[in-house]
Amino acid sequence: MIEMMIVLLIMGIIGSVAYPKFDSFMKNRKTEYFLSSLQKDIIHIQQKAINESRVYSITFNNDEHIYKIRANGSNNHINRSIPKHIIVEGHSMILSIQFNQYGNISRAGTLYIYSEKQSYKMVFQIGKGKFYVTKQ
Repeated sequence: MIEMMIVLLIMGIIGSVAYPKFDSFMKNRKTEYFLSSLQKDIIHIQQKAINESRVYSITFNNDEHIYKIRANGSNNHINRSIPKHIIVEGHSMILSIQFNQYGNISRAGTLYIYSEKQSYKMVFQIGKGKFYVTKQ
């Protein structure tokens, strides 16, 4: 019985040491997945705007931890979740990305994406809707 208690104590100590590292690892993976999905959604709505000759937009809502994808004039929209440890801020642009029917972005600017330990800068250039993401 004492041996079993010692083994359980050792397992508990190992678990308590490993959990914070695992939690940090999971948040980093969720952040990477979010950034990858967001970039794919941006490229997708740009292509849809060109193919359908419609205005498409992505609007961020940090309070509800979502971003909405929708076509202009349409009541249908797609909600994507933002992990709770991520905040999106618009410094030189509002929290909305909009592409016109030619695939051009309506406003160039920069969005900052903050996670607990990392920050990312998403820069939208004027012209054909080009953008890039850099780690800060």
